[in-house]
Amino acid sequence: MVDPRYHIRVNPEDVGEFVIVVGDRGRVERVAKYFSDAKKVGDNREYLTYTGYVKGKKVSVMSTGMGAPAMAIGIEELATTNAKVVIRVGTTGAFQKELKLGDSIIVTGAVRLDGTTSQYIMPEYPAIADFRVVSALVRAAELVKNRYHVGIVASTDSYYGRNFDPERHSHMEKLLVKAGVLAVEMEIGALYVVGGIKGLKTGAVLTVREELSEDGYIQAGPKFEEGLEKSIQIAVKAIEILIEGGVGS
Repeated sequence: MVDPRYHIRVNPEDVGEFVIVVGDRGRVERVAKYFSDAKKVGDNREYLTYTGYVKGKKVSVMSTGMGAPAMAIGIEELATTNAKVVIRVGTTGAFQKELKLGDSIIVTGAVRLDGTTSQYIMPEYPAIADFRVVSALVRAAELVKNRYHVGIVASTDSYYGRNFDPERHSHMEKLLVKAGVLAVEMEIGALYVVGGIKGLKTGAVLTVREELSEDGYIQAGPKFEEGLEKSIQIAVKAIEILIEGGVGS
């Protein structure tokens, strides 16, 4: 029989009911510092996992690497542990000009432009967050006091695809912008679809890493790093709010 946690390599009891997922392994300890008594409980491939405590509840943070396939594997295997609520903290490129470097985006849903989720279920199945998680993230953003937006993003498999076929991507992006899509990233569609199928409550808070200007994109820098730290704080504060509200128990 295949090990149900073959890739993430954690014991089920070592994972908390609340899990923050990040793409970059380097951000795991950056999140874990907000936990009490945080310890490494898993480390394999792109999946580095730390577990500690928030308000007396066991809470974990796990990296998933880049893209929908890696996210889907991570969520499939997390669903065999104690995990009940999964919140992504990630980065994104703005589609809308009002989004500025370091702003947080609380994601209600995703346009499924990836290939992974279509292998699970028909494209009409929506990639949407749990409303209780979204509500907690919004309340947390107000408390943390970072500028934030709420709405949908596009989840794509291709980071550099627009370089290969700029005309095709330009047409698609114009449609998405016209439809009010806030930004683009690579994992939330898989998190919301696979999480929904597996009965997990999901949500996400992204930080704008690429701001759209008249001359193209402005990337990263101190404002982004400050905003990313705020987004991490928003996710942790949202977990506190969910714990107090009895969600996940």
